[in-house]
Amino acid sequence: PIFRKIPVSINVVDVALNQDLKAIKTSSRLSSKYFYYFIEGNQSALLTAWGKQGATVESLEHEFIRSTPIPLPTLDEQEKIAQFLDVETAKIDTLIDKQQQLIALLKEKRQAVISHAVTKGLNPDAPMRDSGVEWLGEVPAHWVCRRLKHTSELQSGIAKGKDNTGRAVVSVPMLRVANVQDGHIDTTEVHEIEIEPGLLERYRLREGDVLMNEGGDNDKLGRGAIWDGSIDPCIHQNHVFAIRVHGIEPEWLSLAIRSSYVKFYFYTVAKQSTNLASISATNLNEAPILIPPEEERKAIIESVENSSLRFDELERLALEQVRLLVEKKSALISAAVTGKIDVRNWKPEADVAVA
Repeated sequence: PIFRKIPVSINVVDVALNQDLKAIKTSSRLSSKYFYYFIEGNQSALLTAWGKQGATVESLEHEFIRSTPIPLPTLDEQEKIAQFLDVETAKIDTLIDKQQQLIALLKEKRQAVISHAVTKGLNPDAPMRDSGVEWLGEVPAHWVCRRLKHTSELQSGIAKGKDNTGRAVVSVPMLRVANVQDGHIDTTEVHEIEIEPGLLERYRLREGDVLMNEGGDNDKLGRGAIWDGSIDPCIHQNHVFAIRVHGIEPEWLSLAIRSSYVKFYFYTVAKQSTNLASISATNLNEAPILIPPEEERKAIIESVENSSLRFDELERLALEQVRLLVEKKSALISAAVTGKIDVRNWKPEADVAVA
């Protein structure tokens, strides 16, 4: 992955180190900034050269670092290379930052589209009424508002850590908080858990269940998506709720829990601690869900899905640009610190005066 790397920085204050950090004191023949760029530009090779072979946990070995040969131009040229890279990588970083800002903006726009669709509908001329909820405002007059418990069944998950010594058990896949993302279920890495066979049906997921995180970091509170049944049997841990709807589509509930008005409700009733929040099953069951007529729900779901496809494509293009820029930056640094770019006569561009 392009983001797997050796974190490196130049220290500017007196600090104490723990065993998980390495400090390299450069000599008078080696510029710290040049050496910093040498590490940045040779991440893949250095991860292999410095890493402990066969270790289950990645670690950088002192002796491997000490024995690493590096190209060593004159100190003046090292400083010139560092100056060149300061300027040129800053330009690339600016472009990366703009793409990341675009990605954040797309996420905000997607959220706004969902929230508007599930609270106002698609008809701007529809008669409106006061919802009776201060933070929700007006909603279409013909829509109804029901508590979640009146349109679904809530299934809690299994707690880990049970002692099954002496009991017959089966091993089954289990979805965790990390698997339940905003709008999709990530099955890249699914853990298994041993349970008694009789508990399988109690916690078994069904296709169409809406999975929702109980909590964790604030950004994970209420995060959820629809389970597609791609792994069967499969269960879920106790920090993930499974919501089995009746009378409405799973897609409608999935959109509702991703909307601003339901997320706001979650935050108002969540149990808060330092950087963490959690919602109880009781409070989740009381969540207000706006429900339009069936044909209108289907039209809104289709409209939001079409919009999401456009957002997905724009986000994919932006992420691809970030990937290419990261590769370009790495290649530029590597070329400069290995002498493939001659910077001896390089001069920074003069500032352009603005009238």
